[in-house]
This record gives sequence, structure tokens and C-alpha cells, in this order.
Amino acid sequence: ALGLVAFVANGAILPRRSGVDDRPLSGAGVVPFQSPANLQVELNLPHAGRVTGMGIPVGVTLIAGGGYHGKSTLLSALERGVYNHIPGDGRELVVSHPAAVKIRAEDGRRVEGVDLRPFINNLPNGNNAAAFCTQNASGSTSQAANIIEALEVGARLLLLDEDTCATNLMIRDARMQALVEKSGEPITPFIDRVRALAAQGVSSVLVLGGSGDYFDVADTVIRMDGYRPQCVTDRARAIARQLPTGRRPEGDAVWPATLPRIPLAKSLNPRKGKRPVSIKGHALRAVQFGSEEIDLSAVAQLVDEGQVRAIGRALNLAREQWMDGRRTVPEVVAGVMEQLENAGLDALDTHVSGDFTAFRSFELAAALNRLRTLKIVIDRTTQT
Repeated sequence: ALGLVAFVANGAILPRRSGVDDRPLSGAGVVPFQSPANLQVELNLPHAGRVTGMGIPVGVTLIAGGGYHGKSTLLSALERGVYNHIPGDGRELVVSHPAAVKIRAEDGRRVEGVDLRPFINNLPNGNNAAAFCTQNASGSTSQAANIIEALEVGARLLLLDEDTCATNLMIRDARMQALVEKSGEPITPFIDRVRALAAQGVSSVLVLGGSGDYFDVADTVIRMDGYRPQCVTDRARAIARQLPTGRRPEGDAVWPATLPRIPLAKSLNPRKGKRPVSIKGHALRAVQFGSEEIDLSAVAQLVDEGQVRAIGRALNLAREQWMDGRRTVPEVVAGVMEQLENAGLDALDTHVSGDFTAFRSFELAAALNRLRTLKIVIDRTTQT
């Protein structure tokens, strides 16, 4: 009813002690979060009473500002806002849409049977963008695949930081359009798709300090200044009118449908040596699934090693009970999640271990999609 995709309470402590220490930053220089007046909302919570803070509306939100002023810190807090926080964390009342997914480029990842046509089409050499496969994706290709795969399992909020995105998937400015005509460029940048996503009910929050072209497509613009947010939407729109970019939109106003993907159980093999099932987690970095190591180092919203162990077992559960050659990736993932919701995490193993932590459908799908032996069949019965 409030029309929000995220909320950050006044007084929240967003900065962390370091990149390897997730405890809140402390000391005299720490700036508690304070919402700008025109984005401030008040919530009445059952156990905390009335709480005020910044509400981020549905649609397209830009977080701008100079370097080291808190842009990525705010986005990181939103990224973790899908989880509850322990008292004293500083982000106890930072909440994001439960279907928020962090998106980034991921050079070198495998992509199997993903319909990339919303972003990449008309590839040279006759390569099939409708069922794209590669063992070594580029930055732009991997980011496009990450978006399509997240949407496939129901993402409703995309979180993107320019520091970890592929520039050529984010923007193609007027000068580059003049040099390289659209017929010679298979990539449709995110700037030309973000409004179509919003029309489909998928919001985006983007950290951008280097391109004002996104002013033309943003609903809300927040400037971080010394870790203090300012709502500068009107100013950004005035700048966009005063300094038009001259670029031509290259995407359709309607988000195109993508082809359903059916994962094959026989492509998942948990056997290693004499052990019929050998599955281990390696911190937050990877899952050892049989002889294959699934690289999860770029899956940003994994926060506990128990999630990694549980996801490895959940992949085997999916193989044994849900992959039947007809169910699509979202149907398989939904089936596993429903089974665990009903039976608990103990359903993942033959004995009670206490080593598993609850995870989301998005991270389960991410692990499946990064398995290098995964084989996909495309359901073309829905193709138009």
C-alpha cells in the first residue's frame, strides 16, 4: 500500500568496519542515517512502534554522489535488507523487498541455455541468443544472464552498482551511437530496458556516479553527500532538460518474453570416487557437488556458510525429486523451496546435522545456473 521497495530507518548505522569485518563502524565520525524530508515515511511496527526513515519508491531509483560519500554503502545495506539483523548490527530496521537481487558482471562464468534477447541479439556468426551457451562469459554477457536468471525465478527488485557492472551493458552514449550504428551493435543497454522492467513491476536501484544519462529514465534520484542522503529528483530532471544527451533509445517499451528452460537431472552428478553423494561447502566461496566446484563468489547475498552447505544438498534434492524433464527452472526451484518450507531443512539429509541455514530461491537458482555440467532443454512450445 505504501508503494515502497525498501526502507532505511533514521538512526541506522550503515557503514561497516571494513570489507572483511561486517560489524558496524563505531567512533565519533560515524554518521547515523537520516532521511531527506521528501522521502521520509512513518511506519507503525508491531514490536517497535512508530519508526521513521527513508522509503525508496517502486520504479527506477538512482543513488548518485561523489566517491567515498556512501553510495555503495547504502546499496550494500539494501542488499542485506532481505534478512533480519541481530541487535546492535546497526541495520536492524533496514528492509528491502524479499525478492531483491544484487546484479553484477561475472566474467568467466558459464551460461547454459539462457534467452539473452532482451539485452543481446543478432549475434555475429549465427550464434543463438535465444538459448545462449558459453563456458566463459564476458562481463556484459554474464551480467545480462544474471538479470534474466534472476527474473526467471521472480526477482522484483534489481540492485546494481556501477563498480561491478559491465559498462557496455549499462550505457551506450550518443557519441558511441554515432560511431557504431545499432545494426552493428548486438547489445541493448540496461538504460533502454529499465523502464520496460518497471512497467512489468520490477524496480531497480542503481548506484551511478559516472553517467547522468540515467536521469532521463529515473523516477527518484538520491544524492549521497558525506553519508547523508538528499533527494535531488527535481534537480536531476532540470539538468536533463537543460543538457539533453542526444542519445537515441534502442529498446522497445515492452519487456519481451523469454523462453522457459528445463534442467536435466542427468546433468547433475553428486558422485565423487566411490561416494555416491559427495557435497561440501567451501565457506561462502563455492559448493563442491560431486567432482564439480560451483563458484558462488559473485553471489552477493549469501551470508552464512550453512546456506552454502544447504544449497548443495538442495541441488541434489532437486535432481532426485523435482527434475523430471518437464518442469522448468522456476518450477523446480519452487518445488524444492515448498518442500523445505513444509518439511524443514532436515529434509536435505538422511540424518539431522544442524549444519544447514535457510536460503532463498534466488541463491539456489544461482548455484544451479553456475554448475558447469548443467544441461538445459528449451521449451519452445511457448515461442511466438
